[in-house]
Amino acid sequence: MLQSWIFLISFLIVSVFTETPLWAAEPTAKIHGILINADSMFRDTEKETAELEGNIQIVFQGQHIRADKARVFLRARQVELFGNVEIMDAKNTIAGDQVFLDYENNTGVIYNGYVQSGSVMFAGTVLQKIGDSEYVVSSADYTACTNCPASWSFSGTTVRAELGGYAYIKNAVLRFGPVPVFWLPYLIVPLKSDRQSGLLTPTFEASDKGGFALSQPYFWAISRSSDATIELKDYAKRGLKGLFQYRYVLNENSQGILNAGSIFDKAFADDTRLNLYRPANEKNDPIERWFVKYEHYQEMPDGGVHRAQINLASDLQYPKDFPSETYNHGDSAMENRVSYTKNTRDQHYSVDSSYYINILHGDPLAGNDNAVHRLPELRFAQAQENIGNSNFIYSLDLNLVNFARSNNAYDDMEVQTINGAKIRFPKNTCNSPNWEDNPNCKRVYDGSYDPAVDQLRTGQRLDFRPTLYYPVNVGEGLDLLPKLSYRETHYNFNVDEQPYLVRRYLRTEISGRMNLSRIYGDTVSTKATRYKHEILPEITYSRLPWIAQDNHPFFGTGSLSETPYSSRDSINDLDIGSDYGVQFDYNDRVYDRNLLTLAVTNKVTEKRWIGDRPDYRQIGYLRLAQSYDATQENKPNKTEPWSDIAATLDMRLDHFQTYSIFNYFPYQNVTNASSRVRVLNDKGQFLQVQLTRQYKITPGQPVDTSNRQEDYTLSAGFVSRYLNLMGKFVYDANWAESNTGDQIKSWAYVAQFKPPGECMFITFIHDQVTGGDTNLKLSFDFTFDGVPKPPLPPEALDSYGF
Repeated sequence: MLQSWIFLISFLIVSVFTETPLWAAEPTAKIHGILINADSMFRDTEKETAELEGNIQIVFQGQHIRADKARVFLRARQVELFGNVEIMDAKNTIAGDQVFLDYENNTGVIYNGYVQSGSVMFAGTVLQKIGDSEYVVSSADYTACTNCPASWSFSGTTVRAELGGYAYIKNAVLRFGPVPVFWLPYLIVPLKSDRQSGLLTPTFEASDKGGFALSQPYFWAISRSSDATIELKDYAKRGLKGLFQYRYVLNENSQGILNAGSIFDKAFADDTRLNLYRPANEKNDPIERWFVKYEHYQEMPDGGVHRAQINLASDLQYPKDFPSETYNHGDSAMENRVSYTKNTRDQHYSVDSSYYINILHGDPLAGNDNAVHRLPELRFAQAQENIGNSNFIYSLDLNLVNFARSNNAYDDMEVQTINGAKIRFPKNTCNSPNWEDNPNCKRVYDGSYDPAVDQLRTGQRLDFRPTLYYPVNVGEGLDLLPKLSYRETHYNFNVDEQPYLVRRYLRTEISGRMNLSRIYGDTVSTKATRYKHEILPEITYSRLPWIAQDNHPFFGTGSLSETPYSSRDSINDLDIGSDYGVQFDYNDRVYDRNLLTLAVTNKVTEKRWIGDRPDYRQIGYLRLAQSYDATQENKPNKTEPWSDIAATLDMRLDHFQTYSIFNYFPYQNVTNASSRVRVLNDKGQFLQVQLTRQYKITPGQPVDTSNRQEDYTLSAGFVSRYLNLMGKFVYDANWAESNTGDQIKSWAYVAQFKPPGECMFITFIHDQVTGGDTNLKLSFDFTFDGVPKPPLPPEALDSYGF
C-alpha cells in the first residue's frame, strides 16, 4: 500500500515539472486569456510554451487564427504558425505559409502570403506587419479586384501600405491580368474612401485640331470642406494647357465650384475664322486662350440666398472648341449673374445683376461693346394675401431695371426691302445685312439719334403692378376668379429726344374652372393602388378697358391694335424688321387686350404604398388651349383672330415617359413641336426619341417652310454586367438648307467597360459638337480603396455639346 502511494506522488511530480506527453491534453483550453483548440496540445509550464498540431484555432482579442501547426510563447506573447495560416479580425485577413506574430503588439512577419482588407489585397514573399494596419511587403503585388487572377494589379520591389491610408510602391508596374503595361519608379495610391491628396489616373485624348493629348490631374484635399484638382494637359498640336477646379462647401445647403484654364494655343493660330479678321502682321500668330466658370449658392443666416454664376472666355470660339469646359456651345450669349434674394412667408425681395457676352459675332476676338446688360435689377413682390377678414385678395409686383452697355445708347439702323420683305439691320460701311461675315465691313455710328429708324437699347424701366382678386365658389366643383389689375411703367432713355415715357393701363379678367374627377382601382383595401382622373375645363376672358400709351419710337411705328395679342407670342429675330422693334424684353409688350382663352386639362394621379407610407405621383397630364382675340376680328383686314392650338403632354410611368409640346397654327397650317419619348427598364437601359421642329411665324404672312429648324435626336443606353453603352446623335431633317449641309449635326457615344472584379472602369468617349471638332477620350478609373464607383448616368450625354 505504501509503495502504491509513493508511485502515485512520483508520477504527479514528474507530470507537473516536465513536458506533458504523459497523457493526452484536453482539445480545448484557455491559457492567459487565449482560447486554444487543436487536435493535440503539449504544454511546457516551466518554459511557458505550448505545441499545437492539427486543426488549430486560436482566439485572442478579436483575432481568429487558424494553422496546421503552431508554437505559442505565452511569456513573450508570441506565436509561430506553420501551414495554411489564416489570421482574421473584423476588418482584415492575413494568410501565408508561415507567420511569426507578436499578438500583444500586433506585429509580425508573414512568409509567402497576403493581407486582405475588403477587396484590397497585398501579396508578397515577405510581409512585415509593423502596426495595427501598417505593412511593408517585399516582391509585392497589390490589387483591389475581387477576381482571381485580378483584372489589374501593381507589382513592386517594395510596398509600404497603411490600410485606410496610402500605399507607397517602388518600381511600380501596372498589369492588366498577367500583362505588364506601364512602369513608374514610384507610385502612391490611396487605400481609403475618404478624400486625400494625390495623383489621379491620367487620361488620353485625340482630336483633329488638338491632336493627341495626355492629361495628368492632381487631387488636393485642402480641408474637410474644400478641395481642388490641378491638371496639366499636353496637346500635340495646341500645346500645354493648365486646368484648375476648386470646390467648397460652406454648410449643408451651400456650396460652390470654380473652373479655370489657360493655354497658349498654337493650333488656333491657323484657324481660318480667326485669321479672316486679324491684321496681316498678326495672322498665324499663337494667342493665349483662357476660360473661367464659377457657380456659387449660399444660404445666408438672415434667410436670404446669394447666387453667383460667372462664365467668361478669351474669345468667342472657345465654347465651340472646348464645349465641356464652358458648357454653352450653341447659346447666343454667355451669361454672368450675381443675385441676392430673400423670401418671407408672403414677400419676395431680390437684387440681381446680369452681364452678357454676345458670342454671335463673326470675329472671334470681337469686343462686347454692343451687348446689353441688366445692371442692376431690383424686385419686390407681395404674395397673394387677404385684405383683413374679407374674401378680397391682393398682390403687388414692383420691378426696377437698368439696361446698360458700354457703347451707344442706341443702334444706328438701316432699312431695306429685299424680295418684298422689310429688313432692318445695323448701319455699316458695306450697307449689307450680312456685314459681320465680311471683315472689311465696320459698324457706323453717325452720332445722331433718328427716332424713325434707330433702335433704343439702354435705359431704365420702373414697373408697378398691383392686383385685386375675389375668388368665388359656385356650387360643387365650379370656381370663379375675377381679377382687376393696374399696371404703370415708367421709361427713361439715354437719348436727348423723347427721353421719358410712361404707360398705364387697367386689366380686367375673369376665369372659371370646373373639377370633374373619379377614383379607379380597389377602393376596399386601405393599401391598394388607386388612380384619380381629373378633367378641368377652363375659360378665361381678359380685357383692357383703358390704356394710356403715347406714341414713341421705342414701341415702333405700328398701331397699338396691330401688336402681338397673345402672351405666347415671344420676341424673336423677325421682330427686328417689324414695325414694333424688339424693345427690352417681353415685359414691354401689352398682351391679351381682348382675349378669350379656352382650355381643358386632364390629370391622372397615382396613389401607391411604399411600406407604411402613401406615395402620390402624377403619371399623366394633357392640356389643350386656344385663344380668340376680338381686336383681330374687328380689324378691317380681319386676318387671324384665333391663336395657335397649344397642347402639352406629360406622362411619367415606370417604363414609359414622354414630355411633348405642340403648337398648331391654323392659318399657316404648320405645327411647331418639341417632343421627347423614352422607354426604359429597371436595369437602366433606355431608348429615347426626340423631335424639335420650329417654323418662324409672322402673323398675316405665309410661312417659309424651308427656313425651319427640324431636328430628330436618338438616344439609347445599354447596361450589362461588364459593359455599359450610351449613344446620342442629332439628325437635321432640313440639312439641305443649312449652312454646313451636314445631315448629322452632332453625336456622342460612351463605351464603359467593367472588367470582372468590381475594381475599374475603362471609359471610351467619342463625340462631335455641332459644327465643331471630333474628340476622342480614353480614361481608366481604378478603385484603389475597394469601394466600387457608379457608372456614368444617362444624363452624361447631355454634356457633349448638344
